[in-house]
Amino acid sequence: MAQPSTIYKPGKLNYVWNYLSSTLDAFKAKLLGYKSYKAFLTQTGTDAPVASVVENTLGLSLTYEYDSVGTYFIYSNNLIFNSPTETEDGRKVEIIMTPTYTIDGSGFDTQFFAYPVFFNVITLNSWTALANADNLLGFFCSTTLEIRVYNK
Repeated sequence: MAQPSTIYKPGKLNYVWNYLSSTLDAFKAKLLGYKSYKAFLTQTGTDAPVASVVENTLGLSLTYEYDSVGTYFIYSNNLIFNSPTETEDGRKVEIIMTPTYTIDGSGFDTQFFAYPVFFNVITLNSWTALANADNLLGFFCSTTLEIRVYNK
C-alpha cells in the first residue's frame, strides 16, 4: 500500500493554499482572458489615495501619491507601459474607474478617470463642476480602480 501524500501534513498547509490559489488564478486568467488588479479607493484632503485591494492576480505592487488638487499618481514597480493602451511586451491594458461620472443636478457633477502616462505611472483624476477636486474618492461609498492586462 502506498504511503499517504506528505502534502497534507500541518506544516504544508501554506504550500497547499499557495498552490491552489495560484492554480485558480491561472485558470481564471485563461477563462476571462485577462489578469487584474482591483481596489476600492478613498482619499481625504491632500493625502494620497488609500487602496483596499480586493484582487491582484497581476501581482502588482502599487504606490499612490497626491500630486495636486484632484490629481494623483500611481506608481508600479512591475508593470511597464509601452503606450497608454499596452504593456512593453505588447499585451493590451484597460484601466477602469467606477463610478466614472455622477450627476447631482446642481451643476456639481463628478468625474473620475485614470490612464497610463509614462512607463510605470498612472494618473488618476477627480473633478467636480469641471474643475479638479479633492475628497471625492470614496465619497460615493465605493470608488474602484481596476487595471486589466489581457492575455496575448
